[in-house]
Amino acid sequence: MNFESVSSYIKSPNSQITESPNSLCLHIARWVVPVSRHPIENGAIATFKGKIIDVGPASEIRSSYSADIKDHGDSILCPALINTHSHLELSPLKRHFSPSSSFVGWVRSLVEARDQIRAEDWVPAISSAIREMRKNGIIAVGDVGNLDIIPLFFSSKNDGTWPFSGIFFHELICPAPNGAEEEIFLSAPFVNGKINEPMDIPRPSFHYSFSAHAPYSVAPSVLKAIKAWDRSHNMPFSIHVAESEDEIEFLQGGHGPLIELMKEKGHWPLDYDLPKVSPVRYLESLGLLDRHTVCVHCVQVDRDDIAILAKTGAGVCLCPRSNMFLGVGAAPSEELYAAGVSLALGTDSLASNDQLSIFAEMASLSEVAPCLPPEAIFRAGTRGGAKALGISGEVGSLAEGKNATFLSVESGPVGVKEVLEFLVHEGYKKLGYWIIG
Repeated sequence: MNFESVSSYIKSPNSQITESPNSLCLHIARWVVPVSRHPIENGAIATFKGKIIDVGPASEIRSSYSADIKDHGDSILCPALINTHSHLELSPLKRHFSPSSSFVGWVRSLVEARDQIRAEDWVPAISSAIREMRKNGIIAVGDVGNLDIIPLFFSSKNDGTWPFSGIFFHELICPAPNGAEEEIFLSAPFVNGKINEPMDIPRPSFHYSFSAHAPYSVAPSVLKAIKAWDRSHNMPFSIHVAESEDEIEFLQGGHGPLIELMKEKGHWPLDYDLPKVSPVRYLESLGLLDRHTVCVHCVQVDRDDIAILAKTGAGVCLCPRSNMFLGVGAAPSEELYAAGVSLALGTDSLASNDQLSIFAEMASLSEVAPCLPPEAIFRAGTRGGAKALGISGEVGSLAEGKNATFLSVESGPVGVKEVLEFLVHEGYKKLGYWIIG
């Protein structure tokens, strides 16, 4: 391929440029946004053998290396994006639901609809969702579910050359322990309700972890067993936390529509006492909050909850578009950020979102949290997600030693004060192509 000019790629959105794996190459552009440092005007990225070896002003990088130069013009080179929370197995339910005003009602409908998905619909829908994430510049994903979908990331149909990485979180719903604690700690994923050997993860870039569905749907002893398994395998622990007022009602007061759902599923009464505190304080009391915990949603949290999250180092994955669709409110992201809580972004599933785009999540977050700085929003979609998934040594920022996979966003002549604002508000419209070094 001739790389003397990249103008043809700018005219063809989402094209992919792949360098020779052994070539030293300098990518220069109007802006380079490393995330780990301030944006660099007239910046450059030096890549070699699939890794970034240097990032800095183009004048300095060009004087330090003798290499092929790829000039990306008036574009922004930035890290590929991280989708910290998704449920790809729900992709067959895209556009199946209308925006909801009842969280428990939506959950009830979701369970019924999932049970009716035809076997032949799973793979096409999930494959399409994976291609959509790739099209939207997502390089890593924290996927939650029960189906073994990881091989689909690397199939030829989904262009297995795109170097997806991330974690498959095998999700457990277990209101009654029934001895599950011992089985979890000693073994690997549940398949059809039974314990089996670990799933065959086809590439070392993908990892496996247990996750708990929510504080109200997993018994406390099982929550602790899941966290212990994840900790012993050096994997993050992911859990939906404080997503709705129904959850708060149930855990704090022992009443509300969740009890009716529990009764329908045969899980009521419980064989343990409800905590009578907030979900965040409950998880803290169980010793589950630390820097390896990803609390997804955190819509219904107060100042005390935020202080606990900050103190323990637990991260929060925001899913603003899903929260809006379900009518559960907006997470207090400005307060979380001000308290020093590490933020990430996720799309959630296509059952509660119409697209799998972290750029779209950034734009939505900026609308519901207008005082949140654009650098914080973009960090949540990149470095924050990589930190949450434990893969920040590979992706999430542009720095020496990181994987040489990044995005080119067509920007025109924007200034230093506008470059991150542009990425947050216009990135989903202007993504031009990917570079794989």
